[in-house]
Amino acid sequence: MKCKICGSKLANENADICLNCYKKYQEEEDLKKDVNEKLVVKRRYKISYILLKWLELILIFILTILAFIAYSKFLEAFLCFLICAGIMIVILAFSKRIAKNTRAVFYDKKVVYTSKNLFYNTQKVLKYTDLKDISIYQSHRQRKSGFGDIIFYTKSTVPGASFFKGFQIKDVENVKQVIPDIVSITGLGE
Repeated sequence: MKCKICGSKLANENADICLNCYKKYQEEEDLKKDVNEKLVVKRRYKISYILLKWLELILIFILTILAFIAYSKFLEAFLCFLICAGIMIVILAFSKRIAKNTRAVFYDKKVVYTSKNLFYNTQKVLKYTDLKDISIYQSHRQRKSGFGDIIFYTKSTVPGASFFKGFQIKDVENVKQVIPDIVSITGLGE
């Protein structure tokens, strides 16, 4: 007889699955039973931060409008303003939707990362024993606004592939205050 899941030869002819597959099944069942939320980390949406993030684009829009006004092309300046305002409204709406639907929920034994937007939906469930490292990234603008990105790396047998199995939460407010809570729950860095 062969295992119905992995196809390996079974030692016991009365069994349907091998011991390795049964162990994985038991771990998955234990993770499903883990429903005690300890911490929720969300991506934040703040209009002032989004506008600061897109500052160069806004400056280009303003300079373009001023150039049209300088050449007495008021209709073109008005049309440029409408286009620029439309683009900024789309950027703000898209950023709000992404922030609303991105979160990481930390339980006793696992973290569940969820991200939804127009083009893709992602949900990852990682055991704390599978996590390798956690790091913070802050750009200059993020630092000034009190935001930062938290990156979770997993243990991987393939060098460089640990990030792709992990996840990243962008634009977390007060990131340096959140990290100690995450470390105490997950046991990383101890």
